Amino acid sequence: MGFVRNFAVTLFSQGLVFFAGFLNGVIIARALGRTGRGEYGLVVFLATVLLVLFGEGVHRANVYLTSRDKSNLNISKLFSNSVAYWGVVLLIFSGLLVLPGHLYGFILPGLKPLYVRIGIGVALFFVFNRSIQGIFLGLQQFWHYNLSYIGPTLVFFVLNAIFYFTLSSMITRTVLLDYFAAMSFVFIVSLLIFKREHKIRFNPNLKRFIGDLSISSRATLAYLMIYLLVQSNLYIVNYKAGLAQAGLFAVAMNIASLIQRVPNVAGTVLFPKVSESRGNYQMNLTLRVTVVAFLIGVLLVSFFYFFGEQLIVFFYKETFRPSYQALVWLFPGILVMSVTSILNINLWGRGFPKVSILAPFAGLVLDVTFCLILIPKRGIVGAAQAASIGFTTFAVIIIGYFLWTYRGKWKSIETRL
Repeated sequence: MGFVRNFAVTLFSQGLVFFAGFLNGVIIARALGRTGRGEYGLVVFLATVLLVLFGEGVHRANVYLTSRDKSNLNISKLFSNSVAYWGVVLLIFSGLLVLPGHLYGFILPGLKPLYVRIGIGVALFFVFNRSIQGIFLGLQQFWHYNLSYIGPTLVFFVLNAIFYFTLSSMITRTVLLDYFAAMSFVFIVSLLIFKREHKIRFNPNLKRFIGDLSISSRATLAYLMIYLLVQSNLYIVNYKAGLAQAGLFAVAMNIASLIQRVPNVAGTVLFPKVSESRGNYQMNLTLRVTVVAFLIGVLLVSFFYFFGEQLIVFFYKETFRPSYQALVWLFPGILVMSVTSILNINLWGRGFPKVSILAPFAGLVLDVTFCLILIPKRGIVGAAQAASIGFTTFAVIIIGYFLWTYRGKWKSIETRL
């Protein structure tokens, strides 16, 4: 299956995620209000941080290692090591679940201990599912990958819609339990599909796993820096301004992430392609995808600049109107990230060099610094301004790295669309 076809399949799946995720966000915001939306946003933040720390590195390593060796023997080794790793993660998360409630309040002020524990449970199945997704993606089995990727969002949306239209009221706990049910259900389905498609001999190999750690540890750091650069502002808003303001900022960030979907789709398809290719073809493909992603980003940002405020009020209610001002200040960052995210995926496909870690780290440092300065003065608008500063810093470093690396070589790279 070629790049264009893979992109089309993944774009269709992401389109489903886009609409289901958007409508799901509307249901959650309308049902829970500002504070409830803030609670939900922080639980998602917690679950995703745990995923990044314990699962994203294995996921990215599985993509990289599978794309380079698609033999059944290699797949068996990767899957066996993933299962053994799940056992370790299960023990660690079990320890987190029995921590005293007041410790949760210290880390995530304002959240009930039950909500934190549900978030940990969600993260557990999230980690399991991502490792399987990595093998699917490395094999370029995009139908399987997309099923496991879009499944949680679709099931979550359906459950929330059922409760929203049948119950007189929804509370945060209901939404979070739906989230947990969706993630666990899709993991089980993905596991059954994987076992049906592949003849696996369970044979964990500690030596192989330790060898793979060099890839997975770099992948974890690279993705952690990116995630914190994009999402840490929500945590800081909650810490500095409370759950209600975090709810407003979460809506702006949710729309921003929807705009970023297309570059993310392109990056998902590009990663295994870059991992298995070399030379000018690798860079040629990256540049073409970057141009297309940027142009689509410009169109989407323009649309939401003119109609975003009306859409927020229509879908989320009048109480979320202030989210629009934060969204406007996120637009510059969204545009530069549409370019940088594709270039960064190229680096990930080369084995996660140091610049793929240091560049987002530099952006994160500036982002957090300006958050601490601007949020007390400007609230969620200050958080958005800080985010765009961080994104731009990240972009300048990555683009500068490519310009320096390929100096004198651009004429030999075919860049026609």
